[in-house]
Amino acid sequence: MTTSVARGSKLIRLGLWLLIACAAWAAIGLVAEFYRFTQSMPDPSWNFRVARLVGLVCLNLVFTALLAIIVVLALWVRMAGALPDLQGWHLQFPASEFCAADADAHYTLNNYLEQEQRVFGELDALNSGPWAQQTVGAYSRFIRDSVSNPVTIVDRNWNRTYILKAENPIGGVLLLHGLSDSPYSLRAMGQRLHAEGYSVIWLRIPGHGTCPGALANVCSEDWFAAVKVAMRGLRDQLPEGLPLVLGGYSNGGALSVLYTLSAIDDATLPKPKAIVLFAPMIGINPMASITRLYHMVALVSRNQKAQWSGIDAEIDPFRYSSWPMNASVQAWSVTQAVERQLSKLEKAGRMKEMPPVLAMQSVVDSTIIVPKLITTLFDRLTSASSELFLFDINRMDKFMNLFNRSFEHAIFSKLKRTDMPFTLSVLKNANSDSRQMLLQTRNGKLWTETMTDYSWPAGVASLSHLAVPIPSEDLIYGTQEAMAASGLPLGTLSMRAEPSSLLISNSLFYRCRNNPFYHLMEDHVVKWISGRIFE
Repeated sequence: MTTSVARGSKLIRLGLWLLIACAAWAAIGLVAEFYRFTQSMPDPSWNFRVARLVGLVCLNLVFTALLAIIVVLALWVRMAGALPDLQGWHLQFPASEFCAADADAHYTLNNYLEQEQRVFGELDALNSGPWAQQTVGAYSRFIRDSVSNPVTIVDRNWNRTYILKAENPIGGVLLLHGLSDSPYSLRAMGQRLHAEGYSVIWLRIPGHGTCPGALANVCSEDWFAAVKVAMRGLRDQLPEGLPLVLGGYSNGGALSVLYTLSAIDDATLPKPKAIVLFAPMIGINPMASITRLYHMVALVSRNQKAQWSGIDAEIDPFRYSSWPMNASVQAWSVTQAVERQLSKLEKAGRMKEMPPVLAMQSVVDSTIIVPKLITTLFDRLTSASSELFLFDINRMDKFMNLFNRSFEHAIFSKLKRTDMPFTLSVLKNANSDSRQMLLQTRNGKLWTETMTDYSWPAGVASLSHLAVPIPSEDLIYGTQEAMAASGLPLGTLSMRAEPSSLLISNSLFYRCRNNPFYHLMEDHVVKWISGRIFE
C-alpha cells in the first residue's frame, strides 16, 4: 500500500508540474500576442490576431482551471495521507445490507426486518472474527465488553429498526434518523408519541447502525426505497383510514420531504397527513458536490483513505464517528432532489397538496444551511397550518461579544414579511439579563408572547445540530447526572490534550449534545400533530 500511495503521489506531482509549465507557456504567449496585437492595429491581418488573442485567453482559462483542479486533488491526497489508518470497520461491511433492487413488488417491511437480522448476524461475525484483534481500550462500539457496546448500554440495540404498536392506535408515525446516525436519536420522541396512542416505527436506514464501511457503500436510492417499504408497512399495520405522520431528523428530514413529494404524484404510496422535521438537511454546503470526485482521487493516488474526510475512534454506540466522502455525496443528491421536486410542484401550482409541516431548528447550525430551510421549503408552503420553530442563541449580554452574528441577517431578514403563509415561533431569552426563556409566536402580523419555565443551563450559548432531538436526561448525550447510569459521558466529555493527538473530534468537547428545552419541544410537537391530523 505504501508503495502504491507514493507512486500515486508522484504522478499527481508530475502532472502538477507539467500543468504549471503549460500554464506559464500559455501566459507568456498571451502577453506576447497582446503586445504584437497592439503594435499592428492598422495591419489588415488584425482579424486573425484578434482570433488568436481570444484563443490564447481561452487556453489560459483552461490551463488555470486544470491547475486549480490539480492543486485541489494534490491537497486532497496530502490530507488523506495524514488520516489515521483504516480499520476493518472502514473497509468491510455486512454483505446482506438492503439495496433498492431488493424492493420488488412483493417486498414487505417483514422482509426488511428479516434481511436486517441477517445484516446484524454478519456484523457479529465480523466483530468476533477479523475485527477482534483491531480493537483495544475501554471505548469502542465493536468491543463486546466495552461501555460503548450498543447491545448492552441501554434497554435494546437502538441501531436496529424498531416497531411499537399501540393497542388502540389513533394513527401511525414513521421516524427517520439522520446521516451516520441511528433510530436512537428519535428514541425519546417516538416513545412519547407511542404513549399518546400512535403506533410508531423507527426505521434503520440502509448503511447505518452497523459500521462506517456500510455508509461508504450505500446510495440515496437505497435510502428512499427503504422509506417507501417502511411507510407501506406502517399503513398495513393500522386500521383503514387512520392518519399517518412522517417525522425526520437531519437527513431523515430531507428524506421525509422527498417521500411526501413523491407520494403526491404516486397514488400507490401512502401519503402522510403531517410532517415533523428536526434540524432537517434541506440545504448543505455546495462543496459536498465536489466530494463525488473521491473515486478518481483514490484511484489516482492508490490510497483508500482518500475516500474518507474523517477517520475517528468509534466510541459512539449509535452514531458513526468516521465520515466517508460517500455520505456527503448521497446527502447532496437528496437535497438536490428535494429542491427540484419542490420547484416542480410550485411551478405546477400544486403546493396546496403539500401537507402541513412543522420544523424545529436552531438558528445556528454548522451542519446545514438554515436559510435554505426557509427559502427552499417554507417560502413555498401555502398551508397556514405549517410552522417554523426556531431556537435562538443565548442572548445574555456576557455572551454577545463571543458570537459571530452574521447568521442573523441571513435568517431573520427572511422572516420579516408580514404575509408569511406559516406560523413562526422563536424561543429566546426573556431579556438580555436573564437566562429564562420566552416563546414568541407570530401568525400573520400578530405576535403573542408566553413566558416559559425553561432557562439556558449555565455555560450553554446555543443548541447544535446534534442537540435538537435529544433530551437532557438522555443516558448517553445528556447531563452528567443522567449519564452516570451508562458510564459513557458523550454529552459532557472533558479531556485536555492537543487536538491532533486524539482520534476523536474536538467538536465532542464544545458542541451541545442535548436540548435543555426538549420537553417544551416535545409537548409542542404532540399538540401540533394532534391539531393537524384530527382537525
